[in-house]
Amino acid sequence: MTNEEIPVALERHEQMLKSLQKQIDELKTVQREIKAMNESLIEITNEIKHTNASLLSCEGKINELQSAPSKRWESAVSTVITSILCGVIGYLMAGFFA
Repeated sequence: MTNEEIPVALERHEQMLKSLQKQIDELKTVQREIKAMNESLIEITNEIKHTNASLLSCEGKINELQSAPSKRWESAVSTVITSILCGVIGYLMAGFFA
């Protein structure tokens, strides 16, 4: 390499270094953004877990509420049947002892 080529090569290297430094700075920016997005995803995941737990709790309560009318209906039918049977038995016993 001659004395005239050295400054040209040095200038090229400086330009390459500037270009590489710019790329590094851009990558640092992207890295910070990715880190922020990752932290946001962690928060969202935790919120989704909490929401799922709440939904499961609500699902159980809804199932209880849905089964309550069924239980009342069964109780009412049982009471009616018991009343009818008591009436029939009472009538038969009244006829038997009369």
